[in-house]
Amino acid sequence: MIINLHGYRIHCDAPSEELQTKLVRPFQLFLHEGNVADIAITVRNQVPPYREFPTLEASFSTPRNVVYDRGDIKLVDYFGKGATVEDKSRASFTLYGTDDNFLQEAFYLLVLSIFGQYCDNNGMLRVHAMAVSYGDKAFIMPIPSGGGKSTMALAMLEEKGFKLISDDEPVVARDGSILPFALRMGTLDKTRLATIPDEYIYSIDRMEFGVKHFIDARYWEAQLEQRALTDTIYLAATRVLNGEASITPVPKYKVFKSLLRDAILGVGLYQGLEFMLGHSPFTTISKVGTVVRRSVVALKLLRNTTTYRFVLSDDIDENRRILKAFAQSQTSQG
Repeated sequence: MIINLHGYRIHCDAPSEELQTKLVRPFQLFLHEGNVADIAITVRNQVPPYREFPTLEASFSTPRNVVYDRGDIKLVDYFGKGATVEDKSRASFTLYGTDDNFLQEAFYLLVLSIFGQYCDNNGMLRVHAMAVSYGDKAFIMPIPSGGGKSTMALAMLEEKGFKLISDDEPVVARDGSILPFALRMGTLDKTRLATIPDEYIYSIDRMEFGVKHFIDARYWEAQLEQRALTDTIYLAATRVLNGEASITPVPKYKVFKSLLRDAILGVGLYQGLEFMLGHSPFTTISKVGTVVRRSVVALKLLRNTTTYRFVLSDDIDENRRILKAFAQSQTSQG
Protein backbone atom coordinates (compact mmCIF):
# COMPACT_ATOMS: atom_id res chain seq x y z
CA MET A 1 0.00 0.00 0.00
CA ILE A 2 1.35 3.42 -0.99
CA ILE A 3 0.92 6.64 0.99
CA ASN A 4 1.52 9.62 -1.31
CA LEU A 5 2.18 12.77 0.69
CA HIS A 6 2.40 15.60 -1.82
CA GLY A 7 4.72 13.67 -4.11
CA TYR A 8 6.58 11.63 -1.51
CA ARG A 9 5.59 7.96 -1.82
CA ILE A 10 5.87 5.65 1.18
CA HIS A 11 5.28 1.91 0.78
CA CYS A 12 3.75 0.12 3.79
CA ASP A 13 3.98 -3.63 4.20
CA ALA A 14 2.35 -5.27 7.25
CA PRO A 15 1.85 -8.94 8.17
CA SER A 16 -1.94 -8.74 8.00
CA GLU A 17 -4.55 -6.69 6.19
CA GLU A 18 -6.16 -5.80 9.52
CA LEU A 19 -2.94 -4.33 10.93
CA GLN A 20 -2.11 -2.53 7.70
CA THR A 21 -5.55 -0.90 7.71
CA LYS A 22 -4.92 0.35 11.25
CA LEU A 23 -1.49 1.70 10.36
CA VAL A 24 -2.52 3.69 7.31
CA ARG A 25 -5.84 4.88 8.76
CA PRO A 26 -4.61 8.44 9.52
CA PHE A 27 -3.44 8.75 5.90
CA GLN A 28 -6.64 7.54 4.22
CA LEU A 29 -6.89 10.64 2.06
CA PHE A 30 -3.38 10.04 0.72
CA LEU A 31 -3.56 6.36 -0.20
CA HIS A 32 -2.33 5.71 -3.72
CA GLU A 33 -2.48 2.72 -6.03
CA GLY A 34 0.80 1.64 -7.55
CA ASN A 35 4.02 -0.13 -6.71
CA VAL A 36 6.61 2.64 -7.09
CA ALA A 37 7.76 4.24 -3.85
CA ASP A 38 10.54 6.49 -2.59
CA ILE A 39 10.94 4.64 0.68
CA ALA A 40 9.55 1.48 2.27
CA ILE A 41 8.35 0.71 5.79
CA THR A 42 7.99 -2.97 6.70
CA VAL A 43 6.13 -3.76 9.92
CA ARG A 44 6.90 -6.95 11.83
CA ASN A 45 4.44 -8.00 14.52
CA GLN A 46 7.14 -9.52 16.74
CA VAL A 47 9.63 -8.78 19.48
CA PRO A 48 12.71 -7.05 17.98
CA PRO A 49 15.38 -9.69 17.22
CA TYR A 50 18.06 -7.88 19.20
CA ARG A 51 20.59 -10.75 18.93
CA GLU A 52 20.48 -10.53 15.13
CA PHE A 53 21.35 -6.83 15.01
CA PRO A 54 24.96 -5.75 14.41
CA THR A 55 27.11 -4.28 17.16
CA LEU A 56 26.02 -0.66 17.52
CA GLU A 57 27.11 2.09 19.86
CA ALA A 58 24.45 4.29 21.45
CA SER A 59 24.46 7.79 19.93
CA PHE A 60 21.95 9.57 22.17
CA SER A 61 18.70 9.08 24.06
CA THR A 62 15.31 10.78 24.03
CA PRO A 63 12.59 10.41 26.69
CA ARG A 64 11.02 7.59 24.68
CA ASN A 65 13.96 5.72 23.13
CA VAL A 66 17.66 5.04 22.70
CA VAL A 67 19.28 5.63 19.31
CA TYR A 68 22.12 3.53 17.92
CA ASP A 69 23.74 4.79 14.72
CA ARG A 70 26.75 3.65 12.73
CA GLY A 71 25.98 5.61 9.56
CA ASP A 72 24.51 3.00 7.23
CA ILE A 73 22.27 1.45 9.89
CA LYS A 74 20.28 3.28 12.54
CA LEU A 75 18.33 1.46 15.25
CA VAL A 76 15.83 3.14 17.56
CA ASP A 77 14.95 1.06 20.63
CA TYR A 78 11.75 2.07 22.44
CA PHE A 79 12.89 0.64 25.77
CA GLY A 80 11.76 -2.88 24.92
CA LYS A 81 8.31 -1.94 23.56
CA GLY A 82 9.60 -2.20 20.01
CA ALA A 83 12.26 -0.94 17.65
CA THR A 84 12.75 0.72 14.29
CA VAL A 85 15.69 -0.16 12.06
CA GLU A 86 16.65 2.15 9.20
CA ASP A 87 18.75 0.71 6.38
CA LYS A 88 19.95 3.79 4.52
CA SER A 89 21.47 1.85 1.63
CA ARG A 90 18.06 0.32 0.84
CA ALA A 91 15.94 3.39 1.67
CA SER A 92 13.91 1.25 4.02
CA PHE A 93 12.68 1.01 7.59
CA THR A 94 11.62 -2.05 9.57
CA LEU A 95 9.33 -1.51 12.55
CA TYR A 96 9.10 -4.22 15.22
CA GLY A 97 6.55 -4.55 18.00
CA THR A 98 3.84 -6.79 19.43
CA ASP A 99 1.35 -4.20 20.66
CA ASP A 100 -0.98 -2.63 18.07
CA ASN A 101 -1.14 0.65 20.02
CA PHE A 102 2.64 0.97 19.90
CA LEU A 103 2.82 0.01 16.22
CA GLN A 104 0.14 2.53 15.23
CA GLU A 105 1.78 5.38 17.13
CA ALA A 106 5.32 4.54 16.06
CA PHE A 107 4.29 4.13 12.41
CA TYR A 108 2.42 7.45 12.40
CA LEU A 109 5.36 9.33 13.94
CA LEU A 110 7.83 7.64 11.59
CA VAL A 111 5.83 8.69 8.53
CA LEU A 112 5.63 12.29 9.80
CA SER A 113 9.35 12.25 10.53
CA ILE A 114 10.46 11.10 7.08
CA PHE A 115 7.90 13.37 5.40
CA GLY A 116 9.34 16.26 7.41
CA GLN A 117 12.80 15.45 6.05
CA TYR A 118 11.33 15.34 2.54
CA CYS A 119 9.83 18.80 3.09
CA ASP A 120 13.16 20.17 4.33
CA ASN A 121 15.00 18.74 1.32
CA ASN A 122 12.47 19.98 -1.23
CA GLY A 123 11.74 23.54 -0.19
CA MET A 124 8.47 22.79 1.64
CA LEU A 125 7.48 23.80 5.15
CA ARG A 126 5.19 22.38 7.82
CA VAL A 127 3.51 24.85 10.18
CA HIS A 128 2.24 23.90 13.63
CA ALA A 129 -1.16 25.48 13.21
CA MET A 130 -4.85 25.00 12.56
CA ALA A 131 -5.81 25.97 9.01
CA VAL A 132 -9.20 26.32 7.36
CA SER A 133 -10.37 27.86 4.13
CA TYR A 134 -13.30 30.12 3.39
CA GLY A 135 -13.95 31.02 -0.22
CA ASP A 136 -10.56 31.14 -1.92
CA LYS A 137 -8.63 32.19 1.18
CA ALA A 138 -6.59 30.11 3.61
CA PHE A 139 -6.71 31.11 7.28
CA ILE A 140 -3.72 29.83 9.25
CA MET A 141 -3.92 30.05 13.02
CA PRO A 142 -0.87 28.83 14.99
CA ILE A 143 -1.62 28.01 18.61
CA PRO A 144 0.89 26.48 21.06
CA SER A 145 0.49 22.78 21.91
CA GLY A 146 -2.58 22.13 24.03
CA GLY A 147 -4.03 25.51 23.11
CA GLY A 148 -7.09 24.21 21.30
CA LYS A 149 -6.29 23.84 17.59
CA SER A 150 -8.53 20.80 17.18
CA THR A 151 -11.27 22.40 19.27
CA MET A 152 -11.23 25.46 17.03
CA ALA A 153 -11.16 23.33 13.88
CA LEU A 154 -14.15 21.28 15.06
CA ALA A 155 -16.05 24.48 15.82
CA MET A 156 -15.35 26.03 12.40
CA LEU A 157 -16.43 22.86 10.57
CA GLU A 158 -19.88 23.40 12.06
CA GLU A 159 -20.09 26.69 10.14
CA LYS A 160 -21.29 26.69 6.55
CA GLY A 161 -18.63 27.54 3.96
CA PHE A 162 -15.57 26.58 6.01
CA LYS A 163 -13.32 23.74 4.89
CA LEU A 164 -10.52 22.00 6.72
CA ILE A 165 -6.95 22.31 5.45
CA SER A 166 -5.34 20.79 8.55
CA ASP A 167 -6.08 20.84 12.26
CA ASP A 168 -2.40 20.54 13.17
CA GLU A 169 0.13 21.07 10.36
CA PRO A 170 -0.70 22.63 7.00
CA VAL A 171 2.10 22.37 4.45
CA VAL A 172 3.59 25.35 2.62
CA ALA A 173 4.82 24.64 -0.91
CA ARG A 174 8.07 26.12 -2.21
CA ASP A 175 6.11 28.94 -3.92
CA GLY A 176 4.44 29.90 -0.62
CA SER A 177 1.02 28.39 -1.39
CA ILE A 178 -0.83 26.36 1.26
CA LEU A 179 -1.30 22.64 0.63
CA PRO A 180 -4.04 20.57 2.33
CA PHE A 181 -2.84 18.06 4.91
CA ALA A 182 -5.88 16.70 6.76
CA LEU A 183 -4.92 13.51 8.58
CA ARG A 184 -7.12 13.01 11.62
CA MET A 185 -8.61 15.01 14.48
CA GLY A 186 -7.65 14.14 18.05
CA THR A 187 -9.19 14.79 21.45
CA LEU A 188 -8.66 13.58 25.02
CA ASP A 189 -12.35 14.11 25.84
CA LYS A 190 -14.45 11.35 24.28
CA THR A 191 -17.70 13.09 25.27
CA ARG A 192 -17.02 15.60 22.47
CA LEU A 193 -17.48 12.78 19.98
CA ALA A 194 -21.04 11.89 21.01
CA THR A 195 -22.57 12.99 17.70
CA ILE A 196 -19.99 11.26 15.47
CA PRO A 197 -20.69 7.69 14.28
CA ASP A 198 -18.44 5.04 15.82
CA GLU A 199 -17.14 3.94 12.41
CA TYR A 200 -15.12 7.18 12.18
CA ILE A 201 -13.62 6.98 15.70
CA TYR A 202 -10.67 5.03 17.06
CA SER A 203 -8.45 5.28 20.13
CA ILE A 204 -4.74 4.74 20.79
CA ASP A 205 -3.06 4.23 24.15
CA ARG A 206 0.10 6.24 23.48
CA MET A 207 3.59 5.54 24.79
CA GLU A 208 3.87 8.60 27.04
CA PHE A 209 0.58 10.44 27.15
CA GLY A 210 -2.16 7.84 27.61
CA VAL A 211 -5.32 7.25 25.62
CA LYS A 212 -6.34 9.70 22.91
CA HIS A 213 -9.38 9.49 20.66
CA PHE A 214 -9.22 10.22 16.94
CA ILE A 215 -11.73 11.06 14.24
CA ASP A 216 -11.05 10.10 10.63
CA ALA A 217 -10.71 13.16 8.40
CA ARG A 218 -13.00 11.48 5.87
CA TYR A 219 -15.90 12.12 8.26
CA TRP A 220 -15.82 15.69 6.91
CA GLU A 221 -15.31 14.56 3.31
CA ALA A 222 -17.45 17.35 1.82
CA GLN A 223 -15.66 19.94 3.98
CA LEU A 224 -12.05 19.08 3.15
CA GLU A 225 -10.09 21.61 1.13
CA GLN A 226 -8.51 19.94 -1.90
CA ARG A 227 -6.85 22.96 -3.54
CA ALA A 228 -3.53 24.68 -3.09
CA LEU A 229 -4.36 28.23 -1.96
CA THR A 230 -2.18 31.26 -2.57
CA ASP A 231 -4.28 33.90 -0.81
CA THR A 232 -3.39 33.49 2.85
CA ILE A 233 -4.31 35.20 6.10
CA TYR A 234 -2.05 34.50 9.07
CA LEU A 235 -3.65 34.87 12.50
CA ALA A 236 -1.01 34.78 15.23
CA ALA A 237 -3.08 33.51 18.15
CA THR A 238 -2.75 34.24 21.84
CA ARG A 239 -5.05 33.45 24.74
CA VAL A 240 -6.51 35.84 27.29
CA LEU A 241 -8.06 34.99 30.65
CA ASN A 242 -11.37 36.73 31.40
CA GLY A 243 -11.09 38.84 28.27
CA GLU A 244 -12.85 39.21 24.95
CA ALA A 245 -11.89 37.65 21.62
CA SER A 246 -10.67 40.01 18.92
CA ILE A 247 -8.83 40.09 15.60
CA THR A 248 -6.69 43.12 14.79
CA PRO A 249 -4.20 43.77 11.97
CA VAL A 250 -0.50 43.75 12.82
CA PRO A 251 2.64 44.42 10.75
CA LYS A 252 4.25 41.33 9.24
CA TYR A 253 7.38 41.66 11.33
CA LYS A 254 5.29 41.20 14.49
CA VAL A 255 4.21 37.67 13.50
CA PHE A 256 7.73 36.55 12.61
CA LYS A 257 8.22 35.32 16.20
CA SER A 258 5.23 33.04 15.67
CA LEU A 259 6.65 31.81 12.36
CA LEU A 260 10.00 31.18 14.01
CA ARG A 261 8.37 29.09 16.74
CA ASP A 262 5.71 27.28 14.71
CA ALA A 263 7.41 26.72 11.36
CA ILE A 264 11.13 27.46 11.23
CA LEU A 265 11.96 25.77 14.54
CA GLY A 266 8.73 23.79 14.38
CA VAL A 267 8.05 23.72 18.12
CA GLY A 268 5.13 21.34 18.62
CA LEU A 269 5.63 19.54 15.32
CA TYR A 270 6.91 16.01 15.51
CA GLN A 271 10.45 16.32 14.14
CA GLY A 272 11.64 12.76 14.70
CA LEU A 273 15.00 13.68 16.21
CA GLU A 274 15.83 10.00 16.61
CA PHE A 275 15.81 9.73 12.82
CA MET A 276 17.14 13.16 11.90
CA LEU A 277 20.14 13.39 14.19
CA GLY A 278 23.27 11.38 14.75
CA HIS A 279 26.50 11.81 16.67
CA SER A 280 28.41 13.35 13.76
CA PRO A 281 30.19 16.68 14.45
CA PHE A 282 28.50 17.97 11.29
CA THR A 283 25.01 17.53 12.76
CA THR A 284 24.83 21.09 14.08
CA ILE A 285 25.96 22.52 10.74
CA SER A 286 23.37 20.48 8.85
CA LYS A 287 20.61 21.73 11.15
CA VAL A 288 21.67 25.33 10.49
CA GLY A 289 21.17 24.60 6.80
CA THR A 290 17.70 23.26 7.58
CA VAL A 291 16.80 26.42 9.48
CA VAL A 292 17.97 28.56 6.56
CA ARG A 293 15.89 26.56 4.05
CA ARG A 294 12.83 26.74 6.28
CA SER A 295 13.33 30.49 6.71
CA VAL A 296 13.33 31.01 2.95
CA VAL A 297 9.96 29.26 2.58
CA ALA A 298 8.56 31.05 5.65
CA LEU A 299 9.44 34.40 4.11
CA LYS A 300 7.70 33.39 0.87
CA LEU A 301 4.63 32.53 2.92
CA LEU A 302 4.81 35.87 4.69
CA ARG A 303 5.11 37.70 1.37
CA ASN A 304 1.76 36.23 0.24
CA THR A 305 0.08 36.78 3.58
CA THR A 306 -1.99 39.37 5.37
CA THR A 307 -1.16 39.29 9.08
CA TYR A 308 -3.37 39.68 12.15
CA ARG A 309 -3.35 39.05 15.88
CA PHE A 310 -6.15 36.80 17.12
CA VAL A 311 -6.87 37.08 20.84
CA LEU A 312 -8.70 33.92 21.93
CA SER A 313 -11.05 34.07 24.89
CA ASP A 314 -11.98 31.05 27.01
CA ASP A 315 -15.37 30.96 25.23
CA ILE A 316 -15.09 28.77 22.12
CA ASP A 317 -18.43 30.04 20.76
CA GLU A 318 -17.19 33.62 20.95
CA ASN A 319 -13.95 32.66 19.18
CA ARG A 320 -15.93 30.90 16.47
CA ARG A 321 -18.25 33.88 15.98
CA ILE A 322 -15.32 36.30 15.69
CA LEU A 323 -13.45 34.14 13.17
CA LYS A 324 -16.59 33.51 11.12
CA ALA A 325 -17.41 37.21 10.88
CA PHE A 326 -13.80 38.03 10.06
CA ALA A 327 -13.59 35.40 7.30
CA GLN A 328 -16.84 36.61 5.78
CA SER A 329 -15.61 40.20 5.79
CA GLN A 330 -12.33 39.22 4.14
CA THR A 331 -14.09 37.26 1.42
CA SER A 332 -16.50 40.10 0.66
CA GLN A 333 -13.56 42.49 0.39
CA GLY A 334 -11.79 40.09 -2.01
